[in-house]
Amino acid sequence: MRVDVKLYATLRCFAPEGTEIGESFPVEIDDGTVKQVLSKLGISEERAKIIMVNGVRVKDADAPLKEGDLLVVFPPVGGG
Repeated sequence: MRVDVKLYATLRCFAPEGTEIGESFPVEIDDGTVKQVLSKLGISEERAKIIMVNGVRVKDADAPLKEGDLLVVFPPVGGG
């Protein structure tokens, strides 16, 4: 199954080389969950603080994904 992924801020280092800011990239997974994508990309659940599937925020990395979904992931927000 293929889903498209966008990673922002400090998570961009997990995107394939050459991926531009705000650009999505495809990820092939067997299991249809957010957790499977995070694992495949090497991103811990602790680093994935804001997760959206097709523009809707999900609270659980066990959230299901379907073929063609867009997964957007943000790290914890910092600053001061």
